[in-house]
Amino acid sequence: MEDFKNNRRTPKPIHEKPIGDILSSIDGFFQDTIKQISTPRAINVYEYETKREYVIEAELPGVKKNQISIDIYHNYIRIAVNDHGVSETRNEKKGYVSQSRKFQRAERTISLPFYVNESEVKATLKDGLLVIRIPNRRKRIQVD
Repeated sequence: MEDFKNNRRTPKPIHEKPIGDILSSIDGFFQDTIKQISTPRAINVYEYETKREYVIEAELPGVKKNQISIDIYHNYIRIAVNDHGVSETRNEKKGYVSQSRKFQRAERTISLPFYVNESEVKATLKDGLLVIRIPNRRKRIQVD
């Protein structure tokens, strides 16, 4: 059943639809589901060293301070970002409630050339850039 005046198709009843429509709706379901699956975020890290300190800069756009955890173990620093939330949509007219939950985690472990005392480490977050400053404990030995 086609409406040639308006150049559009009118929907057919379910018992008259061909198998292709059913397959395309199943395909659409899986494509929409895959779009909702998020991949872990990578944390871009830049490291550099001065005479006085070792600096680690991590790009974390849109991340808040309470979502970041920094762990120190010997000569390793682990930066982790946890993001979780719940959103709810209510439609009183149609009588439904829709909820979605989100949890995302990203982490990066950095190996340092010396052991770290966690009380000496300073971290700041400003404009999406996490800067970790560690006093440089690397000792250079001259060879005679």
